Amino acid sequence: MAVVTFAPKDAYAVMNTLVRQATGQSNLTAVDTSSFIDAGKAVLDTGMENVFNSLSVLIGRTIIASRPYTGKFKLITRNESDAFDNRIRKVSFYARDNEASGMFNTDLNTNLGSGLTDTSGTGSMWDQNPAMPVERFFYSSFVWDKSHTEYIEQVKEAFRNEDEFIRFINGIMVEVQNDIESTIEAKNRMVVIDRIAGNKYLADNSILGGESAVNLTEAFNTEFNTTYTTAEILQEHLTAFLEFYVAKVKIDSDRLTNRTALYHDPMKKTVDGVDYHVLRHTPKDRQKFIYYAPFFTKAKARVLPEIFNPEYLDFKQGEGVDYWQSIKDPSAIDVTPAIPGGGESSEVKLDLVIGMLFDEDAIMTNNKFTGMYTTPVNARHVYTNLWWHYKYGVIQDYSENAIIYYMADPSNAANNSKSKK
Repeated sequence: MAVVTFAPKDAYAVMNTLVRQATGQSNLTAVDTSSFIDAGKAVLDTGMENVFNSLSVLIGRTIIASRPYTGKFKLITRNESDAFDNRIRKVSFYARDNEASGMFNTDLNTNLGSGLTDTSGTGSMWDQNPAMPVERFFYSSFVWDKSHTEYIEQVKEAFRNEDEFIRFINGIMVEVQNDIESTIEAKNRMVVIDRIAGNKYLADNSILGGESAVNLTEAFNTEFNTTYTTAEILQEHLTAFLEFYVAKVKIDSDRLTNRTALYHDPMKKTVDGVDYHVLRHTPKDRQKFIYYAPFFTKAKARVLPEIFNPEYLDFKQGEGVDYWQSIKDPSAIDVTPAIPGGGESSEVKLDLVIGMLFDEDAIMTNNKFTGMYTTPVNARHVYTNLWWHYKYGVIQDYSENAIIYYMADPSNAANNSKSKK
């Protein structure tokens, strides 16, 4: 079992990697744009100011190319946790069986009659049957910093007037905030795809309830007694598949409102030969649905536009995403998930993830602390530094309900998400 260290983890490196992958920066190729001068030129012949070495000494008008960005994957963000709570204890209870009746004489026990005592039949009223609690601890404290150096006087020669200089500074600050938004989005994206992969891995290894990872290709073929591939379903039987899928999600949404052990890790415990499970239910107002938006968009454009949309599915808390992990392969994930207890998992690769229906308590992130501090002006070099500090927590609770929906052909569905031997 992996050792848990109760110390903040500096997450700046992984955040940088995630942002670059998500935004398509990871394998940029140089392109010659010299023939498109009107679209903007990086270096002008008039010379450069000598601080950034990327701003021309201005001759004409300046356009500040900066606009605010609002990050995606907001659905799992929760803000009610105390700012400095790093460790959370969650107490659940095992479902216990009923006991034989003691109030009546039954086919199993004679409880009432002359000469019988309190211990006759089913036993004494003082027999003890305490609750069976189980604890899970969630600890996470991920941190990163963001900084910006503000030059007070040095770059003013690159602008015609104070207004242009102020717009330049404002543009910088907008982009700093955009970087922060992209980082928070990448953090949330990481948590979502980790849960998708984790549900697949744990369902394949019989740790989660069998209904927690649904291969829609397999489910469709089972429903209609067919043997179509994913490609055949999407190309030749799309209407029938969409009708099936919409009904499947609505049925699953209804079933989640029932108290069962089907859609989560029930934390099975055996006492005196009897198996006990933690049961969960998720009311409609606690259900969230995150889905691959391009799939919905194409479906609405081609068939069934009146029913194949999130509104029809009645999810008050829903969000469509344009891609799961990489914008260059938008419908796929390739993740080695973290699993409960710190055990070793395996790589999970899925080519087409359609969506995930989950309890709001199953997946959560929150920014526990944010702050921005400014240094005094450096009197010799005339600049100041601004520092943003971020601290956030993650709860990935497999004891709460979640269902993932994906499509894979039988040969791929057997996949590589089984435990390493």
